[in-house]
Amino acid sequence: MPRTRHELHCAALATSVSTTALAAAAVVFALSGPGRSTAVALVALATSVLTLYWISRGLDTDADHAVRGWLDQHGHGRLDQIASGTGLREATARLSLVRLGRSAAVTSSGDPQSPVYRLAD
Repeated sequence: MPRTRHELHCAALATSVSTTALAAAAVVFALSGPGRSTAVALVALATSVLTLYWISRGLDTDADHAVRGWLDQHGHGRLDQIASGTGLREATARLSLVRLGRSAAVTSSGDPQSPVYRLAD
């Protein structure tokens, strides 16, 4: 299992490529091949899609952990500070803050222009 964010990204890329190839094979087999070949290709495709989902969840969990750790260390911050401090892209940090906000782990100041985020009490 990949341990770093970079390894997770590489695994996601490799799995995406294999998922695309398996999808193409499943279509070819469905149109011209025997039923068993189609079934095998579809099972392999489903396995690849599930693997990609698990990798995606791992990346989300890693981002959430990084954001929570940064907020725990610094107390509060704006999106750009959190993103640069964690090494995440702003879009990734924003999605993480949304997930953490929905779970009530993080609160924001409510300022629509430049909200300040902090861990919930």
